[in-house]
Amino acid sequence: MKNTMTSASPSPSDHWSDYWSRGSLTSLPQDFSANYDGEVAAFWKGAFSELDDAGRMIDLCTGNGAIALLAAEYSASKKSDIEIVAVDAATISPDAIAAKYPDQAELLKRIQFISDCKVEDIDLPGASFDLVSSQYGIEYCDWGKAANQVVRLLKPGGRLVMVNHTATSDIMQFMEQEHREYSMLEKSGFFSAINGYLENSIDFNGMRTILVNLHRNLSRVLERGGTPLFRSVHSMLSGLLAMDQHKLEQGRNHLEEYYGQTRYGFDRLIDMLRVNHAIQSDDAWYRVFELAGLELVELGEIRYRGQHHAGGFLIFEKPLADGAG
Repeated sequence: MKNTMTSASPSPSDHWSDYWSRGSLTSLPQDFSANYDGEVAAFWKGAFSELDDAGRMIDLCTGNGAIALLAAEYSASKKSDIEIVAVDAATISPDAIAAKYPDQAELLKRIQFISDCKVEDIDLPGASFDLVSSQYGIEYCDWGKAANQVVRLLKPGGRLVMVNHTATSDIMQFMEQEHREYSMLEKSGFFSAINGYLENSIDFNGMRTILVNLHRNLSRVLERGGTPLFRSVHSMLSGLLAMDQHKLEQGRNHLEEYYGQTRYGFDRLIDMLRVNHAIQSDDAWYRVFELAGLELVELGEIRYRGQHHAGGFLIFEKPLADGAG
């Protein structure tokens, strides 16, 4: 068993900051139009119910604060005063979240966001939290360093509760399929052609030749059903190929934005798959939290809407006898 998995821990990068800046509350917008609901939300409400009215929790790798917002909603509904801290390595803007989700604005005021901060760099007092939470996040860190930080932050008797990707989850299967599609686009010259044009190393006609062939191939694929990614790229190419060079230059900033979003999407997917493959190769990866001093209380899986395998959950507790912090 490995104690750490440094290769599964990408450093903070623009592709995640870019994603969160666009306002999604979760990393699975194809499944959740706003925040997590159903069995996922119910699981977290159960975790929050273990907190005292004035308990303290910290949500690690929070993204746009999905789990922190669920905690804020729970606290408000119970008229309690749970203190909520939310940390992420990416750049997070609570104001931007409130602008996209006005109904969450009051709940956001209950959360202290710490942005641009990796888990291992958190500089908060030790033994100060009753609950450490993470959803689809902590497994992206250096596991050993994250485990030591969690143990340091938790009060004796406090809990680490996390939901993580698993190799058999529906999410993993979707990501594998999407990775094959991104790879096909990369091999077709899609990324290099557009990037070359934007950097002036390929002229308009050179880019167009490559993209005409890709558009033709995608048309054949879409005749057999297609996927959201391929349909999006095909639609973009249809519009782009209808432009002459002058019109394309006028809309150059739109092409740059589309290229950036698509490239960042591929980079995020690579991050996700790297982590999932690391977990798949070491199904006892979570034991590193026990080695750091926590006790495993419960583990299992979450089925969304009764059928979709949304991932696994793990609950650890810091022994009362260990007063370190």
